[in-house]
Amino acid sequence: MFGKSKSDREDTPTPSRRVRALADQLHEARDVHRLSTDPMLGAVTADRFRVSISRTMWVFLAIGLGFTTTGVHDFLAGDRLLSDPLWWGAWLAEPALAGILVTLLRWEAAMLSHGVTTNVKPVRYLKRVLLGATLIANVWAGLAPAQGPVSKGMVFFHLVIPLVVFLLAEVMPVIQQTCTQVREQALAAAPPAEPAPDPTPGKPPAATAPSPRLRLPAEISSRVDAAVTAARSEGRDVTAEDIRRVARIPEQMAAQVLAQLTTHNGHKLDA
Repeated sequence: MFGKSKSDREDTPTPSRRVRALADQLHEARDVHRLSTDPMLGAVTADRFRVSISRTMWVFLAIGLGFTTTGVHDFLAGDRLLSDPLWWGAWLAEPALAGILVTLLRWEAAMLSHGVTTNVKPVRYLKRVLLGATLIANVWAGLAPAQGPVSKGMVFFHLVIPLVVFLLAEVMPVIQQTCTQVREQALAAAPPAEPAPDPTPGKPPAATAPSPRLRLPAEISSRVDAAVTAARSEGRDVTAEDIRRVARIPEQMAAQVLAQLTTHNGHKLDA
């Protein structure tokens, strides 16, 4: 009477294996779509992409600076012999310039990752001076080699590679800034965090962590107990002033002792 008959149950078609498989795929597709379009996932993806691109750019920047180091060395060392200290010292010129440039780029990347713009004239001038000095030294070394004839290929690469390094140094901050903007837009589109649920009706909110219990000396504890007894004998509640007067303690400490007494329903304090 209250349920389906046996014949009705037999007439109900059972989903086929294909239907069940498609239903499972549909549920999975909905879950994947919901998660893949979550703004928080977009923010994390943008940040990971920024890190990946930055690492790749750093690798190629280091390779380019390694090539320009040889050009700067040839420019400074010229036809000096290996026994000349300046021949060895010339190898330090480009690493010093490159070190300053790398430090500057790292600072720019850190500031831009926090949304702080670093597009100021002194920063631009310093990068251009560093890269311009590398460019001039490399081109000069290609046009006037210390040994052998002028090679058109070497002149070309001594010109192009410093330019590529220069453009890399200019593009890297742009990459950092645009990836940071994408991350911030994704975070702005994310729904606000849900507030903590209200306490159950009729249930008091959770109390904050109590302050550390005061452990008074036995003499002061007995005075406090005497003040509590005296106040009760007068038919009133003990006050912080009563405690401060008999225990001779600061007002703030007396208030804490009173709160502790109230919490423990007037029981004796630990000595």
